Amino acid sequence: MAINARSPRSVSSIKTHSGRASGAGETHRDYFKVGALELERSRRVKERDAANDRITIINARIAEIDSEKATLLATAAAAHDGNADSTKKEPSGLRIKY
Repeated sequence: MAINARSPRSVSSIKTHSGRASGAGETHRDYFKVGALELERSRRVKERDAANDRITIINARIAEIDSEKATLLATAAAAHDGNADSTKKEPSGLRIKY
């Protein structure tokens, strides 16, 4: 049997035209890049709009929290003012001093 003197072919030995063509006459690549940029821009616009919606929702919730907090503090202040008269009364129940 004869010994093969050639090394086996591999992927690197495959001859292609890749890299030989100049980019001068290939306007379709520019159009493809423009299309990719338009897609990215539309995704970014959607992302920005979603973020603005979230900010609006968060600001509304902060306003609700401030309103509820003010209501509770006003109620507590009114209850405290009403209890000022009742603190002068004799406490009810068993008091143990230590």
